Amino acid sequence: MPAPYLLDTSVVLHWTRNSPQAQAIDANFQLSSSAMRPLVCEVSLGEMLAFSLSRNWGAQRLRRLAELERHVVVVHISDPGVRRAYAELSTLAQSSGWSLFHGKNDLWVGAAAHAADAHLLTMDTDFLPLRGRAGWQITILDDKTGLPRP
Repeated sequence: MPAPYLLDTSVVLHWTRNSPQAQAIDANFQLSSSAMRPLVCEVSLGEMLAFSLSRNWGAQRLRRLAELERHVVVVHISDPGVRRAYAELSTLAQSSGWSLFHGKNDLWVGAAAHAADAHLLTMDTDFLPLRGRAGWQITILDDKTGLPRP
């Protein structure tokens, strides 16, 4: 059985915009038509709420965010496996000098994906050092097209 997809905040943001990038991602990964619902780290939902408040989103965008929340499975950072994965990822990123270490929310999203054995879909190139590492499934998407980057 294939791994579930975990959507990074950047992908969730495009989903709420119903952008061409979101449509390309959905077409490539069948997020809305698959029987397996995508995962989202609860930190991404907090980031989206903060973003919506700071940008004074209207009712339509807020409805799309609420629809998304009903469609996904939320991965909670209180899960012991997620906390352990966070500690390990933070230590690895810091000792390796990766910029990912400075994005604490990104560390939580990465930890949630790792703990859930999920395939992370992101537009954040800070995750590049993890691509191809044992135990990690990551697709970096182009922020202009929503298509996988080489």
